[in-house]
Amino acid sequence: MPQEYEKYNSLTKNDFAGCVIVVAHPDDEVLWASSILRTAKKIIVCYQETDQSQKVSAGRIELLRSFPLDNVVCLKIKESNTYQTTSWRKPTESEYGIYCSRNSRAYIVNFHLLVDLLKDHIDADDIVVTHNPWGEYGHEEHVQVYRAVTRLQKDRHFRLFVTGYVGDRVIHFMEQNTDRLGQASSLFAIDKSLCHALKRHYQLHDSWTWDDNYEWPDFECFYEVLRPDAALRPPSGTLSSMPVNVIWLDGPLPLWRRLFRKIKRRILAIPEVISRVASGKLNDAALGICLPLLIL
Repeated sequence: MPQEYEKYNSLTKNDFAGCVIVVAHPDDEVLWASSILRTAKKIIVCYQETDQSQKVSAGRIELLRSFPLDNVVCLKIKESNTYQTTSWRKPTESEYGIYCSRNSRAYIVNFHLLVDLLKDHIDADDIVVTHNPWGEYGHEEHVQVYRAVTRLQKDRHFRLFVTGYVGDRVIHFMEQNTDRLGQASSLFAIDKSLCHALKRHYQLHDSWTWDDNYEWPDFECFYEVLRPDAALRPPSGTLSSMPVNVIWLDGPLPLWRRLFRKIKRRILAIPEVISRVASGKLNDAALGICLPLLIL
């Protein structure tokens, strides 16, 4: 292990033996928690069907029937189709996860389904590992799963850990969340042979949703959630030094790409605002705030 990380070596891989891993989608388990899959008591996959691809939906159903590990269960919740509906430069948290500019009703329904279904799989004496508060690279449903697990933790009081990955688009949001976390675990070596075996299994069933050329890092770590309700840190200032694996997704996008993405997000948000106005869930004051934000 690199010597510069010895000071974080308070939790070892043995501490995670028999843990419960809760992830949003099939393949999240191998992407963000591959080092502890073999020794986990249970791996819970929350979402299954997706409106984005019938092929992926069918493949997910089939691949779980012949999964290489025998400790996986699926809650079979339909995805809410809320990916890339949050402005990660200025995200707004909610009790259901994060504010989404599209399909927010489905997102809220899924939150309650998650909390209700997870009750049958997590006990008070479990060690639970799930997504981090910033959703690794910035995925709204990852954040929602984290929020649902923390809701359940308030009743069951189990020890909760989150993954040590961050994407470039949410690195500042990660920094805002650091007051909620304890110190990092030691660095766990990643089982590359298991990773590639699971990747091939997903590809065989047309359900690998990540980059085909992705290569796992050599190590990963986990953080214990000590203060889930702590206030976010200010969005500016010096970044804390944290051992994380950084996922480079956006990179230095050209100006036109950034503008196109912002305009697309604003246009897709318009039906959601109109729906909320029509249902009386958005008062005049809130409307006065939302409409300018859609234009800016």
